[in-house]
Amino acid sequence: MHERVHAAATGGHVALVGVWDPVSEGLAEFFRATVSAARRRGLGVLVVTLAPDPVATLRGPLSRPSFQDVEYRLWYQKQCGVQSRIVVHLTRREVEEGGAALLLDGIRRHVTVAGLLLKPGQSLGRGAPGGIAAIRDYCARAGIQVDFTDPYRATAGIEEARAHLANGRLARAVELLFQRLHWARPSSGSRVLPWPPGTYAAQPMETPSSATACAHGRAGMDRARDGDEGAPVQVHLTPCPGGSRLRWPEGAPPWLAFVSGPGDSCRAPADLGGRTDRRTNQWTRGRP
Repeated sequence: MHERVHAAATGGHVALVGVWDPVSEGLAEFFRATVSAARRRGLGVLVVTLAPDPVATLRGPLSRPSFQDVEYRLWYQKQCGVQSRIVVHLTRREVEEGGAALLLDGIRRHVTVAGLLLKPGQSLGRGAPGGIAAIRDYCARAGIQVDFTDPYRATAGIEEARAHLANGRLARAVELLFQRLHWARPSSGSRVLPWPPGTYAAQPMETPSSATACAHGRAGMDRARDGDEGAPVQVHLTPCPGGSRLRWPEGAPPWLAFVSGPGDSCRAPADLGGRTDRRTNQWTRGRP
């Protein structure tokens, strides 16, 4: 198990564990309500993001493609007031055989956990080691209070949107989720996305739009789009093991917000306000 700490505040925390993909207005409300409730108890909030999704670890990344980059999910959590954020990577063996003790031991190395907030029926691993009895036993020994909350109001149509995503129909997924799909530039300049190869359209951005993060729904999407500078550019993903390789367009800003993919037959390159030259992979403004 590998933990990547992005923020670790002092003091006790209420811990939340999940994949958190895609984000949603309901998720934002849940994070903010949890932060407010924890503050009244003198506690902070720790959000643990499992990346990759344990289901994808078991079945393969293409079987359960991610909507949003983990970096965007972390950025989103910060906008919602979450004080501490940790990304946890589990191996296949750890997903199959690990459980509550493995996960909680790992995050407690970095942050003091005073409470654990679970959705009804949530587990922290497969079988008995991750079940509620094992969770309660561990937390009782560690002095961690276990509470349950009603599931937050997730965006409807997620599974339908994921099916579109798996087939490169990003415009359909974006329409269902009322949000574009944000990915951050990696330090290496290239990364593997669990999406089909082909030509995609993406909005280059210096930072994710606050309107997209804080005001989901069609009105929020319209405000985000109206405030953008420039227009989408073409990005070509090439086949590679585990998905498709994205080479970041040279000169492009740190974020790309994807809006359509090769499965969207209605997308026409002539409608784009910029392009990526496939020979140089350089981002250029203007019409193709």
